[in-house]
Amino acid sequence: MPTSILATKLFIPSPRKELVHRPRLIKLLNDGLSRKLTLVSAPAGFGKTTLVSEWVNTLELDTASESSGVNRIAWLSLDKDENNLLRFLSYFITALNRVDGIGAAIGERAQMMLQSTQPAPTENIISSLINDVSVITDRIILVLDDYHVIESTQIDDVLTFIIEHLPPQMHLVISTRQDPHLPLARLRAGDQLTDLRATDLRFTSSEAANFLNQVMGLELSAEDIAALDSRTEGWIAGLQLAAISLQGREDTTKLIESFTGSNRLVLDYLVEEVLEQQNESVHSFLLHTAILNRMSGSLCDAIIGQDNSQATLDMLERANLFIIPLDEKRHWYRYHHLFADLLRKRLHKNLPEQVTKLHRRASEWYEENKLMDEAIDHALLAEDFERAAHLIEELADNLWGRGEHTKLQHWLLKLPTEMVFSKPHICIFHAWYLYTSRQLEAAERALHAAEQASDSSTDRATETEPQTQVSITNSDRVRLRGRAAAVRAFIVSDRGDVPGTIQYARQALEYLPEQDLTWRSIAATASADAHVYKGEMTAASEVRFEALKAFNATGDIHFIMLNNIKLAISLRAQGHLQQTLEICQQQMQFANEFGLSQMRGVGLLLAIWGEVLAELNDLDGAKHKALKAVELIERSGTLQMTGWSYMFIIRILFSSGDLTGAEEIIQKMAIIARESNVSPWFTNLMAAWKTQLWLAQDKLEAASQWAVERRFCTNGESELIQEFDFFLLFDYVLYARILIAQGRLDETTGLLPRLLKAAEEGGHTSRVIEILILQALASQAVGDPNQAMTTLEQALALAESLGYFRIFIDEGPPMAHLLYEALSRGIAVDYVSRLLAAFPVSEPEQEVAIKSQEGKTALIEPLSEREIEVLQLIAQGITNKIIASRLYISPNTVKVHTRNIYGKLAVNTRMEAVAKARSLGVISSD
Repeated sequence: MPTSILATKLFIPSPRKELVHRPRLIKLLNDGLSRKLTLVSAPAGFGKTTLVSEWVNTLELDTASESSGVNRIAWLSLDKDENNLLRFLSYFITALNRVDGIGAAIGERAQMMLQSTQPAPTENIISSLINDVSVITDRIILVLDDYHVIESTQIDDVLTFIIEHLPPQMHLVISTRQDPHLPLARLRAGDQLTDLRATDLRFTSSEAANFLNQVMGLELSAEDIAALDSRTEGWIAGLQLAAISLQGREDTTKLIESFTGSNRLVLDYLVEEVLEQQNESVHSFLLHTAILNRMSGSLCDAIIGQDNSQATLDMLERANLFIIPLDEKRHWYRYHHLFADLLRKRLHKNLPEQVTKLHRRASEWYEENKLMDEAIDHALLAEDFERAAHLIEELADNLWGRGEHTKLQHWLLKLPTEMVFSKPHICIFHAWYLYTSRQLEAAERALHAAEQASDSSTDRATETEPQTQVSITNSDRVRLRGRAAAVRAFIVSDRGDVPGTIQYARQALEYLPEQDLTWRSIAATASADAHVYKGEMTAASEVRFEALKAFNATGDIHFIMLNNIKLAISLRAQGHLQQTLEICQQQMQFANEFGLSQMRGVGLLLAIWGEVLAELNDLDGAKHKALKAVELIERSGTLQMTGWSYMFIIRILFSSGDLTGAEEIIQKMAIIARESNVSPWFTNLMAAWKTQLWLAQDKLEAASQWAVERRFCTNGESELIQEFDFFLLFDYVLYARILIAQGRLDETTGLLPRLLKAAEEGGHTSRVIEILILQALASQAVGDPNQAMTTLEQALALAESLGYFRIFIDEGPPMAHLLYEALSRGIAVDYVSRLLAAFPVSEPEQEVAIKSQEGKTALIEPLSEREIEVLQLIAQGITNKIIASRLYISPNTVKVHTRNIYGKLAVNTRMEAVAKARSLGVISSD
């Protein structure tokens, strides 16, 4: 070996002790051995050398253990000194000559020709070398690592000659940061090339997790790993630099969120390994195009002012300069995220005066090419707000109609407020988004500004008008008034102003043209809200169905969901449980399909869904939906949505017996009431539910005080109770409960018929059933069981047809006693039996025993008088023998009665029978 050869360049790198094994890539490399060339081409830091060294070490181990064919490995690590052809060939030949285990010298004659005072032609030297290799029986694998340092076309030509005449037992591997000038296309077409790129070398999510937590010794959560993997795009060096930064840190999540191309370690690596290796022209191109999220040749030409950008992009891709093609035709590209961060940082530092100009040029190019989203984004980045506002105005209606509210809202928030206020078209949209984010007063100010700008604008533009002056026609002005009225209808609806809601909804429908479908439907939706507040559920559903047709025609997925959710509320009040459930299920699937599972309103959807499940007695399913609903509601939602959602969730918790959880929700409502300008219905609803909890907790004095403060009227046909809106009806039904608890039954029996009439006229079926139940309980309390049964039978008939369940069970033991009496009279036997079987046992100590009976559907028959006598004696702890003597029957007959009691009550033991009978009111608890 010549003395000028540096032996360390010929060593195969040793595998690391702790390594992320990559069997999928090893398999690709193994499969490529049947071809002439394997090319591993990727930017700096993608683990090329590590992968290839792991692979060849594996091959050597396999050869040593004779577990596969014999593979002989040669390795050459290149640097810039090898750009001399003779030096390159000397190393190339020496690397082959040093292969262990061949038993013959390779390239000795070629080396002699190379070192001669008059070297032979290169072709002769290479031919001699190839001839030596061709007589070797073992497979020889030669790795050329870091081939990107080779800039000599002579070496490229020589290597091309070698590849073209490569013996079948030799395989060449090239590891490089950029593609070599070799006939790669021809080799690929002839299936003689195995090609591994950055996309192949990137760590998968599981590999990233293994590397960060096992190799680097971190203990990151799955969420942190996913975030870091996304930021680095699987770039191995980036992950390693991040891991180094994270070691010994406690605030890992926060650091990961801030990990960008400006991180010191990333910055140093990319500057040293990438930027400093580029010539001035490439460096300038990289900096000037750093403002772009995606690049094409034409776009780059426009912002830089040149006409050869496509060639530069092609060169950057071949050079693997952290550039990623975005389409098959190589028309669009982008930079790796961390590399783009670095370039932007250096651009702002070195050429700050250029940034605004570059963004403005980009905006102009995008507008010319009808790519309006990007045109607006770059106008905003250039802080050319007048241009941005003009472009947004042109696009706003289309975005609104397609339901792209997030995008439109984001742009509007980027504009200065005074700019938005001067543009009435976009100011209306801004007002809507302020409303949906609970900023009602700000929404009002925006509407006022829009109306002022509209009124002060001219019918046609003039050369002398200010830049911010708007040109608007009379028809546009009327349409804007209609849209403003639609937004106001929602604002006043949130405040519980029913007359105002009706007034503005009608005004909106009067002003808005027929073709403005989305806005007309929004006005109709507000009108339906007014019907709900007035307690007119049937009318509300009819309007919502019509609005939904219009929303479906426009395809606005956000408003389709919103209207379906509101429709579900109306249908639930009408008692259509299954239809409500179907809407909830369909809309949740719809939300998941369109990526809207986190949108405003989904929390309300889940709350409605859960409340229906609670009514159907699926309490576990109901509570699961409620938990998810609370999480979403607290994140976003209008006051109206929040109020309705909490109302449904409180009912779920109430039916589940979780009164503490219900109180916590009421406290949250109180906090919202203190911090926001809420409507009276919101605070009244909160107080009413608090009162209902007091009744359930036997706190009659506190509940009675609420009734005193509300100044309820029960005598005569007073104006107060001539018309019951939704919330007033809720309050008066609750008041009726307080009267029953106070024993003021005459007042109750006078009030409930008027409440029943109002509920029936409004199509509020759920309330109708509840009022009939209270009438039955009141009749029973005044000692009129026949009237109680007549009224209860009405309630049962209506409830059974709709699938109601929990509305009876929540009334507790008094209702169980009534149902048991109904059963004894043969009223709705199957339905009543199912209801009775679901009543919980009241004694806590029996909870475990009773749980074994859950899910049983055996029908309960009425107990005979004799069976009740036996059960009462069992409750006293008397033995069967004594029971027999007291009742003058045989012990065997007592056993028969006991078995019958067990079967009818769906229990297995004496204790269970007594507990169940007491909870149903069959026997007293004394």
